[in-house]
Amino acid sequence: MKAKKVLVALVLLPAFVWLIGWAPWWALMAVLLALGAGVGGWESARLAFGEQDLTFRVLATGLSVGCAYAAATGSDEMVGMAVVLTTLIALGVAGLASTKQENAVSRAAKLVFVAIYPGLLVGYIAALRVYQDIFYGEKLVIILFLIPWINDAGAFFVGSALGKRKMAPRISPNKTWEGAMGGFAASLLAGLGVGIWSSHLSVGAGLLIGGVLGVVGPLGDLVESAIKRGAEVKDSGQFLPGHGGVLDRIDSVIVCAPVLYYFIVEWHFFELMKTIGP
Repeated sequence: MKAKKVLVALVLLPAFVWLIGWAPWWALMAVLLALGAGVGGWESARLAFGEQDLTFRVLATGLSVGCAYAAATGSDEMVGMAVVLTTLIALGVAGLASTKQENAVSRAAKLVFVAIYPGLLVGYIAALRVYQDIFYGEKLVIILFLIPWINDAGAFFVGSALGKRKMAPRISPNKTWEGAMGGFAASLLAGLGVGIWSSHLSVGAGLLIGGVLGVVGPLGDLVESAIKRGAEVKDSGQFLPGHGGVLDRIDSVIVCAPVLYYFIVEWHFFELMKTIGP
């Protein structure tokens, strides 16, 4: 199993780095819609609906892809429209297909949940890729993946060496507060590196990004762990041999995507206002 895990990582890592750093937008968009919102949406629908309600799982996956596309445009109007339409569709279909009120409410909530997690959140990765062309060509998507993964590495090594106090034993028994602090420190260092390396993000902005994503990313990981606990499964899927499902690999990244996107949008706005002057 370990050999298979390493082999998959070695094969996919170069392609992945090219995809998030240098691939055309349409290539990243296609992969995000197919794998992130499609396969990830199917995994999320399975966690939400179980093995039952096949029709609702298919509909939920379709809504996930639709919301991902809306967020990928970078238009807040498209995002708002997608959320409203998704809610109306969920309420209508669940109401018509359910004979009991509690089933209708539960099904509608699950449909909206899958549309947002991972659908809408995944779309912000593509939106960030669009915005990096405007934001002086910075590799924003690389930053998005880099900081949460460095956080994970820091949490793992510090937690393995020093971890004693359990953070959330019912949800994720292996996570400790010492590991969380180590991961947060690693995120700050990564953010500092981003601030030093970047031509258009200050050191302070880099540290702020590292600190915020260093908190948000682990929370995303804990949320997915809680969902899997509730569904009584170990992994969200088996799409990647030895690595679990798509959601298992991007759970912390997708919750960070809208946070980083709106941070960059606001930062860019204020920087432009400074340039224009009063």
